[in-house]
Amino acid sequence: MDIPSRLRGKEIPLEYIGLSEVAWLKDDALDLIDHLSEKGSFILGGDVLEKDSDGYRPTYDNWYFNYEDGDAAQSIEHTREYINKYPAGNYAFVLVVT
Repeated sequence: MDIPSRLRGKEIPLEYIGLSEVAWLKDDALDLIDHLSEKGSFILGGDVLEKDSDGYRPTYDNWYFNYEDGDAAQSIEHTREYINKYPAGNYAFVLVVT
């Protein structure tokens, strides 16, 4: 995934829970979504994690957007809406991007 320099180092590595992905705090995720929108990327979906005393753990909440459901711009908007509507708290979001 193409990550803009302003966001490098802000990602939350998840190897400690057995995942090869990274998560982003809400504001950083929304900034990344804006960047991905400019690039025409398609977001297939993502997962939500919540911070606890040991780090971030899956909440088992997620969203998805299939290619049949619309175009890249619609996938971006769907993701932006999901993250913006998520309840306040100490959450991070994993984005699945093509």
